[in-house]
Amino acid sequence: MVSEQLERRDAGYAALIERYSLDVVPNWHRSVVSDGTVRRTDATPDGVVDTYPSNYWPGDEPGAHIEFALKYDGTNLGLLAAILPAVGSEEITRFVRSKPTGKYVRRIWYFYEMLTGDRLPLDDMSKGNYIDLLEPDEYLVLAGGQQVRRQRVNDNMLGDARFCPLVRRTETITGFMDRDLAARCAKLIQAYPSGLLKRALSYLYTKETKSSFEIEHIKPDASRTERFISLLQAAITEDLCRKARLIELQNSIVDPRYQESDY
Repeated sequence: MVSEQLERRDAGYAALIERYSLDVVPNWHRSVVSDGTVRRTDATPDGVVDTYPSNYWPGDEPGAHIEFALKYDGTNLGLLAAILPAVGSEEITRFVRSKPTGKYVRRIWYFYEMLTGDRLPLDDMSKGNYIDLLEPDEYLVLAGGQQVRRQRVNDNMLGDARFCPLVRRTETITGFMDRDLAARCAKLIQAYPSGLLKRALSYLYTKETKSSFEIEHIKPDASRTERFISLLQAAITEDLCRKARLIELQNSIVDPRYQESDY
């Protein structure tokens, strides 16, 4: 007896990518809804495919598929930045108004305004609990975050619309975090005399400096080498992720002819 072939339909991000013919990198997680009754997870070379029974089908509304994606596929800002403008402000506004207090709907509302820069014709929420934009047990997030009154969400992401990395708490990452490598290193260092560690560190700074210049086929003089080493030492205590400071650092080690005032 030949079993009947079950109908399978993409849902969430995969459905929206196909619907709007978006040229994007697919999500690591793909959702498929089958006419069957069994839920199954399959590993593929590209990630994970979850097959859900028919009662999971979100319907044909694009807003419902975005909600499904956030719930089952995870948060992918790169895809949302392409999907939300394709869906359009009118559809997003209508969907938010249909259930304005929903957790995932409020996230959609926030992500739309964050990623497009357009303000939807919706009044600020006046009541309700604040919800996290990212689930702390699924992603690495900021402690505390920033409360946004408009959607009553707690923006606990690691950046903003200009640059916002998302780090999932995978088993591998969680395993490394549980090992507390920083504490193990601190314990290891305590077993050696401080003078020995300083000499070793000085040696490594010098070795790194020589290697860096060799890559550029440059033979620096003693003064330039000392400046480079002092910058490596400063990196331990300084915040070097500021534009003005980065330009200053670069200018301090390059030939004066190649100094710049901008990136």
